[in-house]
Amino acid sequence: MTRDAESDGDGVSGNVFHGPAPFQLGDRNVQINHFHQAAPQRRPLVLAGAAVTTREELAAAIRGNWAAARRQFFEGAAATGAASDGRLGLLTWLHELDGLTADDLTAQIELVDHRLRDDGLPADLKLLHLLGWLDPEGEAVWRGTVVTPKSLSEALRIGRLRESGPEWELYRDLCEGGLLDALSRFTMLSALRGTQQAWDEAWDAWRQLAAQAPGLPTEAREWAESGARGLLLAALLPYPESKAWLRAGCERVAPPPAGEIEWYDWLRARDGGSDTPIGWLVRADFTAFAAAQAEQQRHQAAVDRQNQRMTTALDAASALRDRQWADYESRRLSPTARLGAVVRATLWLGAWGAATIPVAWIIWGWTLPDIAATVSWYLVALTLAAYAGRLPTVVRLGAAYQPPLRRVREWARAASGSIRRGLIRVGIVVGVVLILGVLLHDVGSIVTTVLLTPLLAVAFYFARIGALHDWADDHRERLRDYQSRRSGSGGIPQSIVRGVQSPSARVRADAYQAYVRQFTGLDHGRKDDADRENGRRDR
Repeated sequence: MTRDAESDGDGVSGNVFHGPAPFQLGDRNVQINHFHQAAPQRRPLVLAGAAVTTREELAAAIRGNWAAARRQFFEGAAATGAASDGRLGLLTWLHELDGLTADDLTAQIELVDHRLRDDGLPADLKLLHLLGWLDPEGEAVWRGTVVTPKSLSEALRIGRLRESGPEWELYRDLCEGGLLDALSRFTMLSALRGTQQAWDEAWDAWRQLAAQAPGLPTEAREWAESGARGLLLAALLPYPESKAWLRAGCERVAPPPAGEIEWYDWLRARDGGSDTPIGWLVRADFTAFAAAQAEQQRHQAAVDRQNQRMTTALDAASALRDRQWADYESRRLSPTARLGAVVRATLWLGAWGAATIPVAWIIWGWTLPDIAATVSWYLVALTLAAYAGRLPTVVRLGAAYQPPLRRVREWARAASGSIRRGLIRVGIVVGVVLILGVLLHDVGSIVTTVLLTPLLAVAFYFARIGALHDWADDHRERLRDYQSRRSGSGGIPQSIVRGVQSPSARVRADAYQAYVRQFTGLDHGRKDDADRENGRRDR
């Protein structure tokens, strides 16, 4: 397109001689000079240190120096908002191009007026539009990187799932809009014409559909509002590369059976078919969401069934323990059992009282038999006081009161339990016998009897509160076990609940073994159980 001579500040104005043209006038030869307009001299455009004069040269310079071209042509505007010198120079250079066809001129006007002068259009997008006009037959370059059908497909396959990298950057730019229309200017990507509008329409239709899907999980709903956009474009791209990985992705994920995931069935019934963009999206991304949810539901159902079986077993075991406990309590508190407990208490305490009388005769009988006899009666009184204090507890325990009348080993423990406790008990008996004998000798029987009364009250009180051994260890163990099971988690004793949470592997193993034994009822009468109880008392 040539510039008018009047507007060309750098052209040469006026006329110049361009050869003689003689003709005969009368008897003289006259030479008339012809005047011709001189061809204008166009200034080259300099980019990245290289001067360019043709469209192809500028296109090549832009492809090789994208960042420099963006800065020179579309950045660095003055603070007042006026166009930069670089953009003014570009526009002037474009107006001076020669050899433009009518289509080129129309496209140039559209480019300059609607693209390059649009302040709302990003600088990179302006540069891509310019490159598409300069050399539509060449490579499509975006920010210095060649864009091909394969790179577009890879950006949609990889970039939509990441937050960094070249594929993600291209995918991000595609989602900002306008890039597809600019790329469609290039011959090799001309099939993209109209894809941007189709993509936007499919995206709006999909978002409306997803908003109505009943019960769509939160994660899937978030993906429907963001990441799903890329797969819609992949389904719309007119290239086999995108269809290949879409098809492979759909084949890798098996959809859940119909009727298992409600929202998935709802989407499949309204996606428009498997070959539509939304159909591809539902078959790929949202089939994966549905398959994961179905697997989770199946796993949870299996866990629920297992928990239900465990609950049923625990309930059955708990009912069995309740029945066993009721039977045990009925036998323990029967009149016959209570009468037997009274007889055992009489024999047991009577045996201990009888065992203390020889001590008085050993200490006092050799020299003062009268004192020994009186102290013996005092010891009988103390025994009776302890018996009176202990009798209500014995009646309440019933069959659970089991002193070791026929078990020699426990009889020995009753006397001592350990050497230290045995010595203390012997020392108490000897001390009481000595004190009573001294009192009888010094103050007489009347005063001593009066002083004995508080001692009788002490013996009654200690027997009453259970300070004396009540021989109901097995009953207390049963009671603790029964109450712990009833108040524990799911009928499991609290000791086991604490044990399975212990940092010690050995404690956890013991707790798990105890858990298995939760289904065995309340049978503590076995020999091994008795031995364990004896072992605990030994410790």
